[in-house]
Amino acid sequence: MKKAFTRLTLSWMDPHTTSAKGRSCRDCHTDPRSLGLGEGTVWLSNGKWRFESGLSGRPDLLGLDHPLDGLVDIHGTPLVHTSRPWLRPFNGEELERILNVGRCLPCHQRLDDPVIVHWGKYRSLLSCPHRP
Repeated sequence: MKKAFTRLTLSWMDPHTTSAKGRSCRDCHTDPRSLGLGEGTVWLSNGKWRFESGLSGRPDLLGLDHPLDGLVDIHGTPLVHTSRPWLRPFNGEELERILNVGRCLPCHQRLDDPVIVHWGKYRSLLSCPHRP
């Protein structure tokens, strides 16, 4: 009988403690690696978030159907096990909220911007009123 595994197990680290300087809002809200998706491209198509891996490795050789650097898919389905029961990648709702904030950041970068301060009032916008 051939044995295979379908998930990797990671020993988690807290990325907020590995640098003296904090990351920008865009670094976290628009970078697929920060979101746990892995290296690649994220875009919005017909109101749905999409992700395409940019990793050139061959995860299929290990019996995996997802990128080796992915912790979660774009829908929030975990792709890895973690070494601590309370740690997990972002779920689908969290990913959508994070990415939606990222859409506003090119125009709204200050923490005191009304769009950022009152995000709850703006989060249902599907398109930016400031950009075509």
